[in-house]
Amino acid sequence: MPSKLFGYACPRVQICQGMFAELKASDEPYLRDATVELFTGEFKCTDSFENVTPEGQYLTGDVVITTIDQLLSSVISHTKADRLLNYLSAHVVFDEYHEYINMPAFNLLFAELIASRNQLQNGCNALLVSATPNYFYLKNILNLNVDDGDVIEMPSFNDKKYQFDFVVYDESIEDSSNPLYKTQDGTTFVISNTATTAQKSFITNLADENAILLHSKYKKSDKKYLFDKVFESFKREGSNAFELLRSGPIVQASLNISCDYMVSEITTAENCLQRMGRLDRFGQNDEINRYTIAVPETIHIGKRTGSVARFLSSTNELASAKAWYALLLEKTDSGSKVQTIPDVYELYKDFYQQPSAIKFIEQDMVAAMKKSITLITAKISEPQTMITRKKQPVQRAKISNNSLRGDSRFVQMALCNLDNKDAPKFIEGYAYDISTDESDAVDNLTASCDLIQGYGDSNNNLLSYMMKKHHNIMGDKKAYKDFILLNDAKDPEFPIYLSYTENDLLPIGGVSQRHNSAIYYGICEKQAVGAISIKNLTHKKD
Repeated sequence: MPSKLFGYACPRVQICQGMFAELKASDEPYLRDATVELFTGEFKCTDSFENVTPEGQYLTGDVVITTIDQLLSSVISHTKADRLLNYLSAHVVFDEYHEYINMPAFNLLFAELIASRNQLQNGCNALLVSATPNYFYLKNILNLNVDDGDVIEMPSFNDKKYQFDFVVYDESIEDSSNPLYKTQDGTTFVISNTATTAQKSFITNLADENAILLHSKYKKSDKKYLFDKVFESFKREGSNAFELLRSGPIVQASLNISCDYMVSEITTAENCLQRMGRLDRFGQNDEINRYTIAVPETIHIGKRTGSVARFLSSTNELASAKAWYALLLEKTDSGSKVQTIPDVYELYKDFYQQPSAIKFIEQDMVAAMKKSITLITAKISEPQTMITRKKQPVQRAKISNNSLRGDSRFVQMALCNLDNKDAPKFIEGYAYDISTDESDAVDNLTASCDLIQGYGDSNNNLLSYMMKKHHNIMGDKKAYKDFILLNDAKDPEFPIYLSYTENDLLPIGGVSQRHNSAIYYGICEKQAVGAISIKNLTHKKD
C-alpha cells in the first residue's frame, strides 16, 4: 500500500465483504472515482466481486480492504516483511477493532501494530473505529488517554426508543419456551453465540418461517451466496425477500442491515451493543424497539455451568458477560426502563467505571493474554534462513503452519437433506468436488483440529476413525499415524473426512459403522444449512 493509499483492516472476511459492497460494489457506491481492492485469503478482487485482481497488482488499489490476518503476516512471517513498510506508509483504519480484544495472539499483536506507528515522523495516521471501544483495553493495553483527547465520540443520529427484555430459560429445552428456538414473525434477527444453535433453531422452524440462515460453517461458495442474500434483503430499502435472519455472531458488526425486533443470546457488553446496532439501524420505527436477551437459568443464578457458560468461558468472556448482565438488570429496572441509544451508551461507559465490573473485565483480559503468550510461543519463531523448494507457478493456497486463527484443517463431509427435521435423509454425495489440478480452486471447508479430534474425547475423535477406516472405504493407502493425515490436510486435496456416504460405508459394514459423532453438510430446499454433527440432527440435546 503506497503512501497515497488508505487501508481498511477488518477482523473478519464477512466485514471486509460488507465494507467492499458499501464502498464500491453496491448500486450506489461511496467511492465512484477510486479503485477499491478487496484483499483477503478468500477474495482478491478490485471494484467488483467478479473482477479478480491479477497477482502482480495485489495491494495497489487506491483503497485496500483487508483482514487483520494479512497485516499480521508482516509481523509473524519473515518472508513478507515488505508489507510492514507498506503498512507504515499508509493511512490505516482499523474497523471494529474491539473484536481482537478477546482473541488470543491477535490482542497482543494488534497492540504491536499500533505501537509501531506511534513514532512515525508524520504522525500515527491510524484510526481505530468501534461503537464499543472497550475502554479497559484502550487504557491498559494500548496506553491511550481515554479521558483527554485520544477518544472522540460521535453522537448517534438515532433518537428512537429501545427497551431490553430479559428472558430466563432452561437451555436443556429446545422448544417455544426457549427464546432462541421460538417461532418468530416480522422482520426479526435471532443472533446466537454459536453456529450450531442458529442451525438447530433454523431447522426447527423451517416450515413455519420465511427465514435465512447465516453463520461461519459453510463452504466458500455458500458463504458468499448467503451473505449477499442477507445483505440484499435487510439493507436500507432492501428486497425484503426474507422476514427473519437466524445467525451466528458474524452479523453483529459492520454489516449495514436492520431489523424491527431482535433476540440475542447473553454475551459481552461489546457484542450485546454491536448486535443492538442492527435493531432499527436506520431509525425508522416509531414504536419502542424491543431487544430480548436470552439468559440461561444457570447464568442467571450465578453458576458457571451449562453449554452457554462453557462457550463464553472458552472465549474468555464469561466473567465480563455476567458483570454486564448484572449492570443491565440494575440500571434498566430489570428491563422496564425505556431508553435511547445515547442512554444505553452512557450505561456502557459507566460499566467501565465500576470497580466491581473492572475486576471481572480484567479477569477475562488476563485469561486472554495468557492464551496469547502460549499461542505466540507455539506459532511464531525467530528469523531463520530456510531453503524451500520452488513452488509451481499456480498453486492452491494451503493452510500455514503459523496460522494464528487456530489449528484448522481442510475437511470433507457427506451431504444430508434436512427438509424433514424428524428424519434427516443422507445423500450419496459430498459437500464439494476436489480436483487434482493445482490450478483449480477448491470450494472447500475447514474445521479446527480440536473439533476433528473430538476435543480430547476419544469417543468423538473423527481423525482416529478416518485413520482406521478410510483406506478400506476409499481404497487409498493406509495411514498408520493420525498426525500424517492431519499434516496432509493442510492441502485442500487431502481433507479429513468427517463423514461418509452410505454407499461408501458398505465395504466396512454399512451404516451401522457410521461414527456416532460424524459431521455432515446439511442442505434443504431453501438453502444450505452447513456443517452440523449427526448428534444435533438426531437428539434434542447433546
